[in-house]
Amino acid sequence: MEHKVLSIFRDIGIIAFLILFPHFVPLPFYSYAIVCLLLIWFVLRREGKTFRDVGLVKSGLTITAVLIGIFSALIWVSFMQFIYIPTIKYFFVVPDYTEYNFIRGSISKLIMIIAAAWLIGGFYEEIVFRGYIQSLLDKRFSKSSFTLLGIIVTSVLFGLYHRQQDIFGVIAAVLGGLFWGIIYKKFGNNLWIPILSHAIFDTITLVLIYIDKFGNLY
Repeated sequence: MEHKVLSIFRDIGIIAFLILFPHFVPLPFYSYAIVCLLLIWFVLRREGKTFRDVGLVKSGLTITAVLIGIFSALIWVSFMQFIYIPTIKYFFVVPDYTEYNFIRGSISKLIMIIAAAWLIGGFYEEIVFRGYIQSLLDKRFSKSSFTLLGIIVTSVLFGLYHRQQDIFGVIAAVLGGLFWGIIYKKFGNNLWIPILSHAIFDTITLVLIYIDKFGNLY
């Protein structure tokens, strides 16, 4: 019993570190990702596991996975562009999203940020949230009826991780977490699919910002 309690506190501590460290110890050039991935690698290794056990399997990177990633990304872009953003703008006074306005008029900055989106938004964030945290919570909520609870908790944490954005950005991240969490479970915990979907979604969104069409229907 004591070992189980200590294990739960350890898991909570690791999750808290993964969410808080990037914000409170802002290392340059996204190097916080290296620290967090090394932590996950170390924890998995102590349990006799590798990144393969959270869905990062070479054989999972197939043409089918790529197509699902592309299709699901297009679905999520459409939802955000034509449903979520117009809805919140209709009911609330929403401040303009300016975080990435610096890429407008600079193709080199666009390419640089897209590369970061693939490495951090797609690869890193999906390993941390869907691969590690959601898999960990699935193990804690071991009954099949609680699978959705693991996805929900992970998605809320994913939203809080994006706390530097406004409340509407946090809500969008929660919804995105639910979307990619369900995809992760739907396709047998193949982590490549949410990685590709997330990265492609970020890429399209950045291009829309670059051409000043993000959140605009015309």
